[in-house]
Amino acid sequence: MCCSKNLVLVLTGTLGLLYCSFSSSALAVAIPQTTKQLVNNSSDVIRGKVTSTASRWNDAHTGIFTEVEIDISDIVLGSIEKGRTISVYVPGGVVGDTGLHVEHAAQFEEGEEVVVFLTQIQGRYGVTSWEMGKFTVQNGAVKEKNVPASEFINEIKSFEK
Repeated sequence: MCCSKNLVLVLTGTLGLLYCSFSSSALAVAIPQTTKQLVNNSSDVIRGKVTSTASRWNDAHTGIFTEVEIDISDIVLGSIEKGRTISVYVPGGVVGDTGLHVEHAAQFEEGEEVVVFLTQIQGRYGVTSWEMGKFTVQNGAVKEKNVPASEFINEIKSFEK
């Protein structure tokens, strides 16, 4: 009994230290961004519909990422072709029995309409500023901002580089 109690305390303490070290670095990622900052930090901004999500291991089998397929309905900024489907990569996901949750990573659901600020790195697209670069459109309005999508898109275009 005493040994299992000590083991629980050691594991709890170790997990607590790991949480503190990871959460402090993750908090640095969660600095709020204005629309202008998101535009300035993005290579492209698109509006579209999520057609699929698929999680898989990276090549080294050391981390999990999710590939999100988005059918583009509107190019807000940038040079991606309208009507094209692109892949956006986000950290985290579930493969088999193993899941990796990455705090502040953007989350996508199949069928969801979105406006996404994108950053292209080594030929792959990621979401600019993690969860802050992804907006959900429901009934013609941007859920996170509580404004019509057309108004939000006009705001984005006003900051065009």
